[in-house]
Amino acid sequence: MPPSSRAEPELLEVLQPLLQAAGLTAGLPATANGDALRTAVQSAQATLLAARRERDERRAVWNHGTQFQALLAADGTLLDLNARTLRAARQPAALLLGRPAWEAPWWPSGSPEASQVRDAALRAGSGEATRLDVRAAAADGRLVNLDLSFTPVRAAPRAAWRVLVEGREASGDATALHEVHLARVALESLLENVQDGIVACDSAGQLTVFNRMSREMHGLGSAPIPPAEWSRHYDLYDTDGVTPLAQERIPLFRALQGEQVRDVEMVIAPRGLPRRTVRASGGPLVGPDGEALGAVVAMHDVTAQKHAESRLRHDALHDRLTGLPNRALLGRLLDKTMQRFERDPGHPYAVMFLDLDDFKNVNDAYGHLTGDRLLLEAAARLKDAVRRTDTVARMGGDEFAVLLDAPCDEVNARRVAERLQRSMLRPFRLQGQDVRVTTSIGLAVASREYTRLEEPLRDADTAMYAAKRGGRNRTVLFEPHMREQALARVDTERQLRGALREGQFELHYQPVMHLTSGRCVGFEALVRWQHPQRGLLAPGAFLDVAERSGLIVPLGAWVVQEAARQLRGWQAEADLAGLFVSVNLSGQQLQVPAGTPDDLLTMTFPEGLHLEITETSLADTPEALRAMRALHRRGVPLMLDDFGTGFASLSAAQRFPVGTLKVDRSFVSPLPGDARQTAIVASVVTLARHMQLNVVAEGIETAAQAQAVTELGCGFGQGFLFSRPLPPVAAAAFARAHPLGTHRPFGGNGT
Repeated sequence: MPPSSRAEPELLEVLQPLLQAAGLTAGLPATANGDALRTAVQSAQATLLAARRERDERRAVWNHGTQFQALLAADGTLLDLNARTLRAARQPAALLLGRPAWEAPWWPSGSPEASQVRDAALRAGSGEATRLDVRAAAADGRLVNLDLSFTPVRAAPRAAWRVLVEGREASGDATALHEVHLARVALESLLENVQDGIVACDSAGQLTVFNRMSREMHGLGSAPIPPAEWSRHYDLYDTDGVTPLAQERIPLFRALQGEQVRDVEMVIAPRGLPRRTVRASGGPLVGPDGEALGAVVAMHDVTAQKHAESRLRHDALHDRLTGLPNRALLGRLLDKTMQRFERDPGHPYAVMFLDLDDFKNVNDAYGHLTGDRLLLEAAARLKDAVRRTDTVARMGGDEFAVLLDAPCDEVNARRVAERLQRSMLRPFRLQGQDVRVTTSIGLAVASREYTRLEEPLRDADTAMYAAKRGGRNRTVLFEPHMREQALARVDTERQLRGALREGQFELHYQPVMHLTSGRCVGFEALVRWQHPQRGLLAPGAFLDVAERSGLIVPLGAWVVQEAARQLRGWQAEADLAGLFVSVNLSGQQLQVPAGTPDDLLTMTFPEGLHLEITETSLADTPEALRAMRALHRRGVPLMLDDFGTGFASLSAAQRFPVGTLKVDRSFVSPLPGDARQTAIVASVVTLARHMQLNVVAEGIETAAQAQAVTELGCGFGQGFLFSRPLPPVAAAAFARAHPLGTHRPFGGNGT
């Protein structure tokens, strides 16, 4: 049965007496009365249900409102509250309804806010609409601003007033406005403090942002000028710094046209201010609905970076000390000159290679700083001696090159060479003294045979070495037979590489003798090349090529390792255990990159292995001296070879961590008759005694020489008087014939 059928009997019982009292059933038959009553009941039931639905709908609307809503009586009593208001109150309706609105929990009783609400509610209850902004306390303790409207309403003209209260929290809008203000202030502060220039414009091209860095870059602020005037007004130039920047190339204008700009370089060159190179990036500004708002660009100052890049490019093509073009730049210029000569043989050229004779001796005697000053002065003299069309380059060390151009045949080239040599004849004033340095020059003139730029450079270099071999301080013109000699050196280099791969080298050992007892205390290891066609070769036949080619490094590493292996073998035999073995090192070996196979500092040395180094090699680079000191810290005994041949030998003996001085044969061979040489050797021995160093006299070939150095106090010697260098087996036999026994006169670090 539907709900209306179930409710019908109950409803009839209620309505029938009311209908009878109203006389609605009088005169009707019982049946008719029943039908009319039923019809009335059904109509009333429908009306009631419709009223309930309307009430529920209005309640739903009331409760789903986003504003605070309340219904008050004319005296301010709370009659109803919507769900939004109840949620804010966090109290059930039963605790709020029936109370005056000003006694609600949002404002304390007796507070100014409560009085304001009371006055507004009563005015509205008397028919006067009122609006009120009032502070209220939320349930979580926050203070909020409420915007309340009090509207008087009544159901009928004479019905009592009701007051509809509607409101919203105004704090959110105020907070939002405050946050917008703070954000704007923060943005303005950010723009003023960033290290990039920021500029922006509106859609009409009027500048709207021009921050502090932009003002510093341009030396002025924004101005109401059109984009067509930007380049002139703000001193904008292309990357060459000369060409004014066209409007269509200005980054901000490009962004205004809708382009995304990335790392576009331009120059800002305001009058009276430093010019800057900037890199600009930016793009258009677009609103939420896609409308064009303008454009913005950030300009990053890359002036220092561009200067650094320019300096790097300059340094890549110029010598750091003298500022002259280096080998790379000379190669570029020579390549262009050779191409021109190929097109027009009527414009010949020439190439010179120059080397400062005895520069190493000056460097050793006065130090690297003074040597650098000499190079600077030499570079200035060379530049003054050549023509303006010629190029002077520093190739490295004390070597220079000159490209003679515009045009230059052999005759003109020789004239320039004469001027160069005359300019170098004047003494250099170094540390208060006049120092003379001569120049050896190699000359190569243009030839159709030259097709690669390294060829004239190679031939000029070859001629220069011929000048040095011919007595120095001269100019030598390259001739074809010199190339044959150079090719022979190249062939020797090729064969050296093969000899290293195939193990064609061996060591011979020259005895070092204790002069007073005649005992053999050790050996100096000397390399020999067992050439397949030329037989056994002494070092003079190949060491110069090994040094110039860099092969001395792997060859020297093999010598050290082979000598160490041989020494370990002898140390395993009781009658040879006390011997030492010394090995000559090249300065290049002390400059090997750390960790490579030929790095001496990665090798393991047996006790008794000594390393010999010349003073000149140590003076080449600080790296060599550092490597020597590192070896000394590991306990490897060190010898200073060819002592006395350098200009600064005495200071070298003090500065270098050596335990032994080896007096060069040039001081020993004149003995005993040369008083000057006798005094030099005596001084060396005295110096060594005070420094507690061993002294070995080299090149002793006669008994008289041996007696002379012994009487001068020299304890040890070596030379052909005692023995030539011997193969390992013969060397061991010699040591046994001159047994050391338990006597140990030779100390690695001096005795």
